[in-house]
Amino acid sequence: MGSDKTPLAIGEVSERTGVNTVTLRAWQRRYGLLKPQRTPKGHRLYSEHDVERIKEILSWLHKGVAVSQVKQLLGKHDVVSAESAQNLPEVAMLKDAVMRFDARFVNNCLSELTKNYPISTLKTTVLDPLSDWFSEQNTDVMKMCDSFWCTSLAYVLVHCLHNNQKASTKRPCWMVAVQGNKAHRVYLHALLLQSKGYSVTVVEGAGTGLAALHKTLIEQHTEKMFIYSDCSFTASLKREVESVLASTVLITELLGECRLIHPELVNSATLSAKENLEHQK
Repeated sequence: MGSDKTPLAIGEVSERTGVNTVTLRAWQRRYGLLKPQRTPKGHRLYSEHDVERIKEILSWLHKGVAVSQVKQLLGKHDVVSAESAQNLPEVAMLKDAVMRFDARFVNNCLSELTKNYPISTLKTTVLDPLSDWFSEQNTDVMKMCDSFWCTSLAYVLVHCLHNNQKASTKRPCWMVAVQGNKAHRVYLHALLLQSKGYSVTVVEGAGTGLAALHKTLIEQHTEKMFIYSDCSFTASLKREVESVLASTVLITELLGECRLIHPELVNSATLSAKENLEHQK
């Protein structure tokens, strides 16, 4: 699979680059960024050169260049104007639409962005800056705008997660979000996991029962379990999290701000992961 003589299917390319198949097709059809070969039945086949091209595209997108401007920059290593690297125009457009409570535009714009950009790039260039800006506003009207933005974003991210899910070709994992988290942040992390090759099952609002779920997932041969929280754990939940993290059978990791709030739990999870690797040798 590693040579130019062995063509890669679109699913393989997606696994290697972290760019979902919907986005790879959009880059070809809308922007002419890729030119894969075709099988007699019409299936796309990619070369190692195509994989390198995708990596170059990603490097430009991470710099803040709009996908519509990338084609003219390919091959021009690290030469980008300040104008090309400015904020994507969708940032200002979305901010204005949210403040006008234009639900149709917000949903359509977010849906298009998730098709045209990898979720990791979108998180950095659009979603995080807008989420931070809305959360910092203090007036009653702007608080409503923040709620509208979070709800709209969560809806689109959930839809994107299910559309891109192919359980047969991905590694199974569960992400359990404990109580008190914003749904859009939960599903944003789920999509990031999906881009790394996981088939993600999400549970929201969990308050207890982690140990029971953990035991069942071991029996089901699930690869990993993630616990998500942007809040501190209660004393009882922290004890349950500690017991789950101590397992060397099913590796469990923490996601969200809880990693900063409870660094001692992160250290515990790291030690368990090392013990698991030693056990497998």
